[in-house]
Amino acid sequence: MSAIRALAEDLAARSDDQLRELLAARPDLALPAVPDFQALAARASTRVSVQRILEKLTAPQLQVLEAVDLTTNEDSQLSTTASWLKTTISGSTIKSLDAILGHLHSLALLRRAKPHPGAPKADASRRFYLPVSVLGEALGAYPAGLGRPYSTLAAQHPEFGQRLVGIVEGLRSSGLPIEKADTPATAAHSLHHLVSDPAGWATLMEGAPPQTADLLRRFKYSPVGTIPKKAALGRAVLDNPSPTPVEWLVARGLLVPLDALHVELPRPVGQASRGHVIVADFQLEAPRPVPRNVARNLRDNAAFGAVAETLRLVTELLALAAENPIGTLRSGGVGVREVRRLSESLRLDSAATSWLLELAALAGLITLDAATSRWGTTEGTWLTQNREDQWRRLVEAWLDADRAPSLVGAPLPAGGAVNALAAEVSRPDAPVVRRRALEMLALLSDVEGAGENETVGAFETEDLISALTWHQPRLQRRFARLVPGILKEAAHLGLLGSGALTVLGSAVAGSDYARATSVLRDALPAPLNSFLLQADLTAVAPGYLEPDVARELALISTAEGQGPATIYRFSAESIRRALDEGLDADGILAFLHQHSATDVPQPLRYLVEDTAARYGRLRVGAAGSYLRSDDEAGLNALLADPRTASLGLVRLAPTVVAANVPAKELTFSLRELGYPPALEGPARKPVGSHRMIPVPAPSSSRARLNPWELTDEDLDRQLAALRGGGPVPHTGGESQSLVSLETLRKAIRTKSSVRMGVVDAQGNQRQEIFVPLSVSDGRVRVYDPRHDVERTVSVHRIMDVEIVEGSPAHG
Repeated sequence: MSAIRALAEDLAARSDDQLRELLAARPDLALPAVPDFQALAARASTRVSVQRILEKLTAPQLQVLEAVDLTTNEDSQLSTTASWLKTTISGSTIKSLDAILGHLHSLALLRRAKPHPGAPKADASRRFYLPVSVLGEALGAYPAGLGRPYSTLAAQHPEFGQRLVGIVEGLRSSGLPIEKADTPATAAHSLHHLVSDPAGWATLMEGAPPQTADLLRRFKYSPVGTIPKKAALGRAVLDNPSPTPVEWLVARGLLVPLDALHVELPRPVGQASRGHVIVADFQLEAPRPVPRNVARNLRDNAAFGAVAETLRLVTELLALAAENPIGTLRSGGVGVREVRRLSESLRLDSAATSWLLELAALAGLITLDAATSRWGTTEGTWLTQNREDQWRRLVEAWLDADRAPSLVGAPLPAGGAVNALAAEVSRPDAPVVRRRALEMLALLSDVEGAGENETVGAFETEDLISALTWHQPRLQRRFARLVPGILKEAAHLGLLGSGALTVLGSAVAGSDYARATSVLRDALPAPLNSFLLQADLTAVAPGYLEPDVARELALISTAEGQGPATIYRFSAESIRRALDEGLDADGILAFLHQHSATDVPQPLRYLVEDTAARYGRLRVGAAGSYLRSDDEAGLNALLADPRTASLGLVRLAPTVVAANVPAKELTFSLRELGYPPALEGPARKPVGSHRMIPVPAPSSSRARLNPWELTDEDLDRQLAALRGGGPVPHTGGESQSLVSLETLRKAIRTKSSVRMGVVDAQGNQRQEIFVPLSVSDGRVRVYDPRHDVERTVSVHRIMDVEIVEGSPAHG
C-alpha cells in the first residue's frame, strides 16, 4: 500500500479532537482546505510542510525522530517501537520514548504500523510506527549527524567499492574476525558487520594510532570532514608503519575519501564511535543555564539610561537628515563616507550610527526619496510625542521588522562589507528569532526581585543560544547568527540592562505594551520646560526638555556634547536658520525670556537683534518656471483664477509671475484652463523632484510571524469536509500527483518496473511500462524496455502510476 494512503487511513481513524490538535499544530495542512483524508495525508507528506513542523520540535523529539528514520524501512515495512529505539538512544527510557513517539504521531510525522514479521511475540502488543515517506528528505542528507551506510557508499563511489574488497581481505589476513567477500556489495556487508559488533570494533581499534578517538569525536555533528595537509591518501595502506589517524582510518575503510580534500565517516563507524548508539547525548529536560548576579538598581539604571540616550540620538539624527538628506550608493545602502559624516555630527562610532539609521528607517522616521536616492525625514509627529510613545514606536518596529541591523559591517562573499540600509541586512526570520530570544529570557529570568537591593540574573549569550537550541534545534544556525546582535540591540532599547532582562523586556516579551509604557513613564524623570542661558552664547539643558521646548531651542541653536545635560550653542548661522523658518527677533527673545531660568545675557540679545537686522536684504525663493506678459490685466485675471492655485503662482513684478512647477507642466496646465501661453527658450531638464515620494526602508514592513492561521470556523468547515458533512473543496488533483511521485520514488529505490498512464500533446492517454531512473525538476527520466531507449516524461503528463508486481527491472 502507498505510504500516503496508509497515512490517510491513520488520519481517518483519529477523533475530531485529535484532528483539531493536528491542524492547530500544522495549520498549513488545511490552508487551503482539503476534500478528504487522502488529500490531507498527501499534504502532510510534502517536504515543505514537514520541514516547517520540524522547526518546532525540541532536541529530544528531533533525536527520536531521526532514530526512527534510521531504523525503519518503508519498502520492507520495517517499523519500530519504543523498546527497540531504547537500544539506540543512550539514556532513554521506554516511558519517555512512548510519550515522544505519541507526540510525533499526533503531528502526523509518524503513522501507526503493524509489527515487523520478525518481531518477538513479547513486542506484539506494543505500538509500532513508520515515518512519513518524505521524512528522510526533510531531515537532510545526514540525519543525527551520521553518514551513509557502506552499501550506499560502495554503490555511489565505485572506486571505493572496488578497494573495499581488498580492504576486507587485508583485515582478514591480519587476523580480524571478518567475513570473506569478493564483491563490493559483500565487502560492504562484511565491514558493516565487523564495525557494528562491539567485540569486533574493540579488536579493530586496538592498533589505532594515538588521537584516533579524538578525531572520531570531531564527527559528532557532521560525518564529512576535510583531509589535513600532513595526511596523504597515498600512504593510507595497511602496512604503513607510522600512519596518521586519517591514514589509518582510510586504510581500513573506516573513512571514505570523497575527493582529494574530503572524507566521509560511514554510518556504522559513526555509531560505533558513539558507543554503538544513534543518539549519545539524549537530554530529556531543558537546560537551565546558571546566571550571574546583577544588582537590580544597576540593571534598571543602565536600561533607562540607554532608553533616554537612544531617544536623544534618534531625535538628533532626524534633525541631521532634515537639514541634509542622507545619500546612498548606486549598489544600495549608505556608504562609509556618509556614515562617517553622520558619526562625526552625532559623536558616535560607525557601528552605533548604522544602528540608529536602521532603527529610524524601521520605524518609518526616515524615508527614501526615489527621485534623489536620498534618505530624508517627512515625520512631523516625533517631537510632539511623549518619550514612552516614542520608545514604543521604536520597539514595535524593531520587534516586527524582517531585518537584522547587527549584520551591518559583516563581510560580503565578494569582498567588502554590508552597508547600512542595504538589502543584505534583510532577514525574514529575524522577527521569529527576536521573539524567541525574549520569551526564553522571560522564562529563565526573575525580573521583579524582592527588594531594592535584590539581585537579578544575567545570562551569557552562549548559554542563551544553548537553551534556545534545545527547544528548536533546527534553528541553531539562525540563533548563533542573530542572537548576539539581537541582545545588543535590545540593550539599546532598554529591554536588557547590564545583560539582565528588565521589566520593560518582560512586558514586551508578553506583548503587554501598556504596562511597559507605564513603567517607563514612571521611571524617567519628568521633562523640563526651562534651561540655563550663559554669557558665552550657550544654553545648558540640565535634563530632558519638553518636546516643544526642545524643538524650538534646537531651531535657534546647535546642540553640542552628549548625555542628558546637553549644551546648545547660539551663533549667527543658527539664528538665521530660525529666521528662515519664519521666526523674528521679538519671537526668539520672547521664547528665551519665557523658558530661561536666568536673564537673557546681553551678548545673546545683541546677536539676535543684529542678525535679524541684517537678515532679508537679499531674498531667495524657489521657482520651477516663470510667466511674463505685457498684459498686466491678463496677469491679474490669471492670478485671481482659483483654478491656478495648485501652480503656486507668485507675482515678482507687474509683468512677471513665478510658478513652482516646471515650464512644461505650467504650459500644459494653462492650456487646459483655456490660456494660450508660448514656451519661451529651451525646455529645462528636470532636476530631482519637486514632490517628496517616500519609499519605505527595504524589507522593514511589519512581518506576520505566522502566516498560517486557522480560526475555529476554519477548523469546523475542514472537519465537516473530511467527515463528509460539508462542501467539498477543490484541490486540483494534489493528492493524486503526490501519490504518483511517491510510487515513482519507491520504484526507483527498488528498481521496479511501473505501468504509467501518460497523456500526449494531443490529449490522448496511453498505458506504457517503464523503469523509472530519476525524478527532478518536474521531469521523470525512464527506461523504455520495449524500444530499448531512455526517455524523459513531464510529471504533469502522468495520470497514474502503478508498480508492476513481480516484474523484473530493466536497464
